[in-house]
Amino acid sequence: MKNAIIVSRDAHWRTVMEGTLLARGWRVASVEGFSEGDQPDAEHVHAILVDAASVDSNEVANWMKSGGDHLKVPLVMVPVLSELDALADTLDVPSAASKPSSGVVLRFWGVRGSIPTPGPNTAFYGGNTSCVELNVDNHSIILDAGSGIRMLGMDLMARAARAKEPLDMHLLISHTHWDHIQGLPFFVPAFIPNNRLHILGYSAVRHHLADVLAMQMEPTYFPVSMDDMPAHPDVQEVDDHFELGEVKVIAFFTNHPGRCAGFRFETRAGSVAYVSDNEINSEGQATHLPRETAQHLHDRMVETLHGVRILIHDAQYTRAEYKTKVGWGHSAFEDVVEMAGEAGVEHLVLFHHDPMRTDDGINKMVREARAFAAEKGFQIRIDAAREGMEIHL
Repeated sequence: MKNAIIVSRDAHWRTVMEGTLLARGWRVASVEGFSEGDQPDAEHVHAILVDAASVDSNEVANWMKSGGDHLKVPLVMVPVLSELDALADTLDVPSAASKPSSGVVLRFWGVRGSIPTPGPNTAFYGGNTSCVELNVDNHSIILDAGSGIRMLGMDLMARAARAKEPLDMHLLISHTHWDHIQGLPFFVPAFIPNNRLHILGYSAVRHHLADVLAMQMEPTYFPVSMDDMPAHPDVQEVDDHFELGEVKVIAFFTNHPGRCAGFRFETRAGSVAYVSDNEINSEGQATHLPRETAQHLHDRMVETLHGVRILIHDAQYTRAEYKTKVGWGHSAFEDVVEMAGEAGVEHLVLFHHDPMRTDDGINKMVREARAFAAEKGFQIRIDAAREGMEIHL
């Protein structure tokens, strides 16, 4: 892991730079300016990245002179944020965009919980609600239909145009709370006659799934009914074991009001689990369920998730915040890290970000989650889900 110092008087610049480097596995310290004579040790700091727009080059030169002109750490004046990926490659950072040949890719289209949160303070990680794509050999398995599915739909249409073939898609609904279905009426591929959309829900979670999805498209709420979608979505309720092509799927209960499903996928490139909404109660009190039932669900989930390669899990709160949110159906990131460690997870992706959590707040959560895992002795890679993020298995 590499360490960097970023220098800028622009809070937004510091947030975006830090988030970019955290996603690539760096440790980051951020400061607003230089302190005379205080130069880092090359053994512990691998790069200094300076915002050329807010920090004057004369200030940099004077700082270097104050240390005797013997700076041994690479210092880079960064002209614009758009150059970050090229800069990261130059610094020999493993590229998140490298594409192994397995043909299995995770893409994140909506990562926020509860309600969409557009705005400058959420632009880096994204403000759209839950939608993740598991793509296997260009077959899209879509996880939830929050507002993020709108952008996925536009991207899928572009892919279909390049391939000159209709789309055949599977959409899995974890539960029908609005932040997980609200994007469906705006999913463009469902309005193209030659496309096929198969919508699946775990039968133990929600009976009559087709009726529930159709309700939000009644004339009172939306001008086009679900029955009038030209792709004629096929809605099915599935048991706890099923297959989507070569991908084997296990559905299981999570601890969330109104019932919710998680899913584990076995692909040829490794296993992926999606647990969008789940409450882990480390102190053992009752949630919306009796204590014994919640503990039983937790134990079963740890067993189901054992050895999973990538776990996408609800991490809406900190433990301090969770004290006033017991029974709301979401987890503190510390409890998620402990469960992932107990289950032997390789890569944990913190998901379902609280609508009040800013980009800077998510950066802080990633730092603290990694430190907490190290303190506990867990060998887990930890990242925060971000719109546009891809993981190639």
